[in-house]
Amino acid sequence: MHNTIMRREINLDHAATTRPDPAVIRAVCVCMEQCDANPSAPYAAAGTARREIRLAKETLSRMIGCDRTEIVFTSGGTEANNLALRQGAGRHVVLSAIEHKSVLEAAKLQGCKVTLVNPEPSGRIDPAQIQAAIRPDTALISVQFANNETGVLQPVAEIGAMARRHRILYHCDAVQAFGHVPIDVVVSNIDLLSASAHKLYGPRGVGFLYVRQGMLAQPLMAGGGQEGGLRAGTENVPAIAGFHVAAELAEADMIPRGERLRQLVNEFVLRLKEKNPVITEIAGDAHRLPGICALHLPGILSEIAIAWLDQREIRISGGAACGSVESGPSHVLRAMGIPEEQANEVIRTSPGRHTTEAEMILAADAISAII
Repeated sequence: MHNTIMRREINLDHAATTRPDPAVIRAVCVCMEQCDANPSAPYAAAGTARREIRLAKETLSRMIGCDRTEIVFTSGGTEANNLALRQGAGRHVVLSAIEHKSVLEAAKLQGCKVTLVNPEPSGRIDPAQIQAAIRPDTALISVQFANNETGVLQPVAEIGAMARRHRILYHCDAVQAFGHVPIDVVVSNIDLLSASAHKLYGPRGVGFLYVRQGMLAQPLMAGGGQEGGLRAGTENVPAIAGFHVAAELAEADMIPRGERLRQLVNEFVLRLKEKNPVITEIAGDAHRLPGICALHLPGILSEIAIAWLDQREIRISGGAACGSVESGPSHVLRAMGIPEEQANEVIRTSPGRHTTEAEMILAADAISAII
């Protein structure tokens, strides 16, 4: 019998999804066992389920600086974005060209008259360009908190202030940012904000939309009147309980985790460039989320690099996971002015909470070996 040392897979694709934390899994399982009543039922047993929902909303609302009554649970970020864009249905909206497909496609589905604003070459949206796109009939502006492919943080406070001055609703897709960087919807004048649990070690299939109090919001689905009448359907209480735990864990280590990830990425890029000066970092000088790094590998198609690394149990991506089923270059990179040929040669790496320095070194050396 031979003794073998098993090396765990190196996951550098946490921007796509994260493995639920053990504490999250326990919370989901306990809730499935103990919260068997419908939260909308009139009897006492339903109070346990309602309590889980209330406590989760208290934590999530604290993390973005709003009241718990302004949190509307959804099945995830995509549904939250669709509910947000429902507020501009049939009217003129201003969107950044680098929004997630669930925003861009939702605008089409809702029959919105869309004006797209391209980013600067750095990946940052210029608020002046948003200002220039506003019309007298503009109903909604949607600019994300941070881009899911480049990690670039957007000037949300400036855009929010502008929207408030013009009395236009401002939606911010914070799916990639929530739980990773501080967010304050009041300071940033955000009216609608989307978030999802599976980006911060929570369960898949649950997210929320913050809806500012006083808005005459239009529901996405009709039904039993749950979630303030904006999201009909029985709440997924076990997933909500898991989201609650994941959010608390993310809030507790947000700053040190961010500093550690930023250091890991900086050393990773430095090692790569020392061995391969031809490699360039996309939006390398921009203000970014600490854990996302997009790299251009000249002459190497991203799909080839992904497959080669996958055979060596190193998990990366070429951009948004939801875009992997589509052919062609990333719409984000093209909007940034990157030529199509180069856009097809970009990979995205995103280490996570448990990624080690040794794993980053192994990944850097493996990428160098491709070149």
